[in-house]
Amino acid sequence: MSALLDLKAVSLTYPRQLTPALSDISLSLAPGEKLAIIGESGSGKSTLARAVANLLPRGTRTRGTISWPALDRPAKPGVDYGMVFQDPGSNLNPVLRIGEQIGEAAQHHLGLSRKEADALALDLLTKVQIPQPEAALRAYPHQFSGGQRQRIAIAAAISANPRLLIADEATSALDTLVQAEIVRLIQSLVKSENMALLFITHDIALAAQLADRIAVMHQGQLVEIAAAEDLLSAPASTYAQHLLDTYIDLADAPRISGGQP
Repeated sequence: MSALLDLKAVSLTYPRQLTPALSDISLSLAPGEKLAIIGESGSGKSTLARAVANLLPRGTRTRGTISWPALDRPAKPGVDYGMVFQDPGSNLNPVLRIGEQIGEAAQHHLGLSRKEADALALDLLTKVQIPQPEAALRAYPHQFSGGQRQRIAIAAAISANPRLLIADEATSALDTLVQAEIVRLIQSLVKSENMALLFITHDIALAAQLADRIAVMHQGQLVEIAAAEDLLSAPASTYAQHLLDTYIDLADAPRISGGQP
C-alpha cells in the first residue's frame, strides 16, 4: 500500500533566521495511520505540521520533498487534509455563522448546494456533540465555550471528507476534562471516518493513548520514531528517555477508550 504522506530529507529555515527550524526530516504516514509528533516547545513539531499543510510564511527556504503517493498528486487543503489549531479562533471566523463556516468547504470542494451543505453541517454538529445543533447552525463562535469551539473547528476541518486530519496542539489550551473529551472525539472520528491522523502535542500521555507510532523531535531534528508501545517501554534515544523520565509515570496514565465522549 502506498503511503498517504511521505517526507524525504525536509529542511526549512524561516525568513530572517539563520538556524533551520527543521533539519533533514524523513518520515511517512500510511492511510488510516495515527502518528503523534512530540517534543518540547520550539522543537519544530508545529513547523512540521505547517510544512505538511503548506502554511509556511512567504520567503521560507526549503529543501527536500513532501509528497502524497496514495493521491498521486499534490494534496488539496480541505479535501485531502483538514487542520485543527491550538486556538479554535484560528479556524473560525468571528463574523460568520457556524453553519456557513462548516458548510463552506463542502460547497467549494464537493459541489454541494447551500441546502445540502446546511444538512451536512447539521449532521457534523451532531457528530461532534454540540448541544441543540439546529440552533448552533445560526449562532456565532463567541456564543460557545472554548471546548465547543474546538469541536466546531473539528467539524469544519472534516466537512469535505479529508484523508488526513492534522491536529496541531488542538487540546493544549483546554482544561483537563475538556481536553480528554476532545481527544476521545478525535479518536472516534478518525476511526469512523477512516482518516489518518497527524497529532502534534507536547503531552506524552496523550500521544501514547492516541497514536500507533510516536515521532520525537528535538531542536528541529527527528531523533526517534517507533511504535508507541516500543517507544514507551524501550526508547532508543537518550532524549526520548529524558522526556519520559521528566514527565509522568505513563503506566499510571488512564487509557482513553474508543467510544463516544
